[in-house]
Amino acid sequence: MSLQHALLTSIIEKPCSGYELARRFDKSIGYFWHATHQQIYRELARMEQQGWVSSSEVEGGRSGKKQFDVLPAGRAELQRWAAE
Repeated sequence: MSLQHALLTSIIEKPCSGYELARRFDKSIGYFWHATHQQIYRELARMEQQGWVSSSEVEGGRSGKKQFDVLPAGRAELQRWAAE
């Protein structure tokens, strides 16, 4: 499993910010697969460039806080990967 696919799965489960995603990742998958917060943010940026996720600024949150959602292309990629 790639980090991108693990992140897609987690975001499909519950859209969230990069920070929230990193914390959830640490609490669940982190026991057997470690990824730094920097790696997670880097992959989120790549996934956004690929059109797999979108981000929107969180109202009432700290400045620059973004929430990530999976786009149809991200769901299709996850289905493609799962079928392999």
